[in-house]
Amino acid sequence: MHSKIYKSTVISVFTIAASVGVALGVEAAIGDPLTRSGFVVAILIPLLIGFPVLMIIEGQNDRLRDAFFELDQLHSIAREQIKLDSMTGLFNHQHFMKAMNEGAISNDKGSLIVLDVDHFKNINDSWGHQKGDEALLSIVRAIRENVREQDIVGRIGGEEFAVFFPGANKEEAEIAAKRIREKVEAIHFEPKRGIIARLTVSIGGAFHHEVENMTVAMRLADLRMYAAKESGRNKVVFSGQRAALSDQ
Repeated sequence: MHSKIYKSTVISVFTIAASVGVALGVEAAIGDPLTRSGFVVAILIPLLIGFPVLMIIEGQNDRLRDAFFELDQLHSIAREQIKLDSMTGLFNHQHFMKAMNEGAISNDKGSLIVLDVDHFKNINDSWGHQKGDEALLSIVRAIRENVREQDIVGRIGGEEFAVFFPGANKEEAEIAAKRIREKVEAIHFEPKRGIIARLTVSIGGAFHHEVENMTVAMRLADLRMYAAKESGRNKVVFSGQRAALSDQ
């Protein structure tokens, strides 16, 4: 507010000086001396009209700056939200892949796991999609609570999730995967009073340096996740499937 008044005052002083200068110029041009009243008018008109107008303009400029700032904030929020899965708040598939590749580039090593919820269709069919969503959110909490702050978590399919562990070797990622599997299995999920539904996940993992890039690592982890399902579900698989990957 003070800066507005100061700026308006300075501009008004210059405007008054210009007005008086113009009046004196007119006096010299027509050879008619400037009267005292003319001198006062030359000062008062810029002061009475110019100062309030300048204050109004400054106020409008402030409101415009505030509006631009709010719009920029909304754009920033929208840019962030478009990266996320609306239900879980995790990275969606596209932005998970982008963040994983950036994490792999900035770290000398890293590991990846892919998780798929076992028999998820049965949950939806038996208890409805709302209960299915509740089951997924319970699993997401179990994942979040058992990874590090710097780990990248995404929802890459309907009931499929992935975690990239920047800087983690294969053994460290496998320990985290087994911990997540155990925590999911321990979830108390009661879709209906008195009925407990068992939640489990099958997990496949891959190490950054096993393959040439993270896109191939994702395919390898996915193959190993399916191997975990085929071998009985509720398991963690971090080896094999290289031949199947070569066939692909």
